[in-house]
Order: sequence, then structure tokens, then C-alpha cells
Amino acid sequence: MRIKLDVEEVTQGMFVAELDRPWLESPFLFQGFVIESDEDLNTLKETCNYVFIDDQKSRDTEELQRLFESLTKTEKKAPPPGMNENGGAATSFKNSIEKTAETVNRSRSSVIRFFDDARLGKSIDTEDAKAVVGELVSEITYSPNTALWLTSLRTRHEETANHCLNVSILAVAFGKHLGYSHDKLQELGLGALMHDVGVARIPKEILDKPGKLSQEEFEMMKKHPRAGHGVLKVTKSLPEMSLDIILHHHERLDGSGYPDGLKAEEISEAVRIVAICDTYDAMTSNRTYSKALPPQDVLTRMHKRSESQYGRALMEEFIKCVGIYPIGSLVVLNTGALGMVMSSNAEAKLKPLVLLIRDENGRDVRPRKLVNLAQLAQQRGDKAWSISRTVNPDDYGIDLSAVASEEMRIA
Repeated sequence: MRIKLDVEEVTQGMFVAELDRPWLESPFLFQGFVIESDEDLNTLKETCNYVFIDDQKSRDTEELQRLFESLTKTEKKAPPPGMNENGGAATSFKNSIEKTAETVNRSRSSVIRFFDDARLGKSIDTEDAKAVVGELVSEITYSPNTALWLTSLRTRHEETANHCLNVSILAVAFGKHLGYSHDKLQELGLGALMHDVGVARIPKEILDKPGKLSQEEFEMMKKHPRAGHGVLKVTKSLPEMSLDIILHHHERLDGSGYPDGLKAEEISEAVRIVAICDTYDAMTSNRTYSKALPPQDVLTRMHKRSESQYGRALMEEFIKCVGIYPIGSLVVLNTGALGMVMSSNAEAKLKPLVLLIRDENGRDVRPRKLVNLAQLAQQRGDKAWSISRTVNPDDYGIDLSAVASEEMRIA
């Protein structure tokens, strides 16, 4: 069970399971740790006012035993009246899937058409692209969690088009998180949607090559930002922010990017936003040349190199946006059950909405059940379910894209 403690009551040997602020706003590298030294204690006291201690993960201490014995004598709060196990968040999520899915599917069809036109050397209908982004901005403003969850629908069919759509959804959601205005979200989303349109001009044998590209092939691939920028600049209908994104989304702060080798302040925040979203979606997707990685692993890797690539502060804001347990992650609950993270909870980042996929005995859950962990915490206190860790779906033989597709059909 967990107990909320003032930091002055924390002692060595206790396991800190949760802080009074997001982990990324703390100096601690890991989400959950044992207090091992006076230095750990002093850092905790400088950072937090209170924390949550997990007795099962703590080493036995007299102080811990005393605290938990006193807690068991305390009367628990009654659950809010009229709330079921899932709470309102689960019902709201289910109700929004169908509407958001319709918008995303229409958008996907349009993006596929843009790429077909680019392959054939036709002009791209930028007004249609603006309409697509307008719908996405409206939908993400209304239901950001549902839109982010729909990026879990991974498919090898029209890989690049799906990637561009996902990056646009992620970028708009991220921009909204950062406080961008409606007009700026439109420009950001448009640039993200069209960022890889130049890929349509790259030979198919390079795009579909399963192994590592040769230096010559990679140099050919590096031409796609300028190719896309050239195609769209002549339309004279895209904002400068959007064109900047299309041309420079592979630039990096340390100058290692392409096509212009820009550095530091030469790279706009909007470009860096799309660069983060582009990398995140690519690494969490099965591609011709690489297998998907779990979202939390990707965020960890990106954070480690963020100082030289995108800017640490911006990367940490992205992690706050997608959640400590990113939407679309496979997680193991403290019961042993497996679930897919469906939406984040800004007020309780460690307690998202989860779709149960397998029970604690490894049996498939049918029909699958949405569980609001934050609501359960209010209702059940120490007996509530919680997330133990994120895991790789491949290790459990689970295709999360197939799960997402099926849930979308039956919602």
C-alpha cells in the first residue's frame, strides 16, 4: 500500500513511489527509488513537500512499520457517489472514439492522395491539406487523448502517409500543450502533415530497403526535405512556418542535421517540435528498416540526447504532453494484468485510463474493459490497481495496432 508523507518524515530504506510533482520536474532519474543516503534525503527535502511511500518495495524499518500501522487505523474516504469502477473518463473516451476516428480516416485518405499526386508529379491540393489540418486541430482541441491514441493504429500500408498523419496529430497536441494559438496550431499541423512529402520523389527501392542504406542511398534520402519544400513553395499558399518545417525537420541543434546543417537558434521551435514528433513516431512504429520500440524506451533514448538534438526543456515538455506512461504503451499492473494506456490524466499522471487486454492469469479479457486508475485510487485507496512498469508488446505476443483497430471498430 502507499502512504502520503511529509518529506520530513521520510527515512532511509523507504521506497518513494510518487512525488508531489511530475518526475521530470525533479532531479531524480528514475520513477520510483529507495532512499539510500542522507544525500538522497536532502535532495528530496529540497525538491518536494510530500511524497508517496510504497511499503511493499521499502526495506523494513521501525519508522515505516509505525507509519503504516497508524494509517490502517485511519478511516478511509468513501468513494464519490454515482461513480462506477471506470468513472466518467472511460465513458467519455469510448464516446469520442467514433467521431475522432472518422476525422482521422478522412484525413488519412487525403494524405494518401497528396503522396500519390507528388509521385506522379502533379500539383498538391494545399487547400485540401489546410482543410484536413483544420479538422485535426478542432478534433484534438476537443479530444486530445483520443486523437493521440489513434496514432497507435500502425499499418505497413501507405507507411509514409500514415507517419505524416501521426506526426501532425502529435505536433498539434504538443503545440496545444505549449499554448499555441489556433492559427499557429494550423501552421504547425500543416507543416507536420506535409513534412515528408518529398519522400514521394525518392526511388521505391531505397524506401523499401530492409537493411542499412549505403552512403550513396542515404545521400539520396537526405534530398527529401528540399524536394518537398520545392514542390510546395511554388504553390505560394503555405505559411512560412509550414515551409520552414518541411525544409528543416531533420536539422539538429548541434549542426549534425540536414539539408543545411543549421545550429542552435537558427532552428525554430516549431521545427524542433516536428523533429521530436517525427522521431518519436518513427521509433515507435515498425518500419521497413527497424522494429518498433516501446514508447517509454523511445522517450528515454530521446531525452538522453535531447541537449544536442532538440533542446532538453522542449523534450521534457513533450514527455509531459504524451504522459509518463505514453498513450499506446503496454503496461503491467500491480495485479499482474496487462493493459494498454488509452489516455493520460493531467491531474494524476501515474494513473491513466487503461484498456485491460489480459488478466492476471494471462487470459485474454473479452470484452476488453476500460479502467480509470485515478478513479479506482479514489474508491479503493490502498487496494487500487496501479501500473508497475511498461513492457514490450513483442515479449507477450501482443499486436497493439490490432487491438486498437478492433476497439475502434466496436466502439
